[in-house]
Amino acid sequence: FPLNKLAEAKGIILSGGPASVHSEPPQFDEKIFDIGIPTLGECLGFQIWAKHVGAKVTPHEKREFGTHTLNIVSPDALFEGITDGTKVLQTHGDSVEPGSAITILGSTENAPVAAGKYKHLWGVQFHPEVTETEAGDQMYENFCFRICGITERFPAHNVAEGKIAELRKQIGDKKVL
Repeated sequence: FPLNKLAEAKGIILSGGPASVHSEPPQFDEKIFDIGIPTLGECLGFQIWAKHVGAKVTPHEKREFGTHTLNIVSPDALFEGITDGTKVLQTHGDSVEPGSAITILGSTENAPVAAGKYKHLWGVQFHPEVTETEAGDQMYENFCFRICGITERFPAHNVAEGKIAELRKQIGDKKVL
């Protein structure tokens, strides 16, 4: 996907994954972080951008997996309407370390930087997409609507309905398989 096309996007969400930024970094054009549009990195996505901006990312001897309590350290639009102490699922082998490059937004007992921000980049060491992260849906709402400024939803069912109507117009009363 050409980077110049990404500049038209309202925001980017980088998912997590089983790779390590140290031993097996994914092939990735890090220029994406310099475009200037809001970006949310989740787990590995956070670690990749954190390393790109000069934060220290360290490997752990043992992977972390489990539900932890998120302590909100700094108020931010990402956590608007989310109570301190919400549960989050963390599963990672590398950690973002505290330092001057990143503003710490949240921490857990095992991750001093469970959430952070640098300019237009937000990151979480946990997985908002899973049900074990209690307020994950609200975090996505906040990122998309408050941070990225998206003003309308684009539900998949509307896409399907539109496609069906378009096909009916093309096909008419013929039968197709």
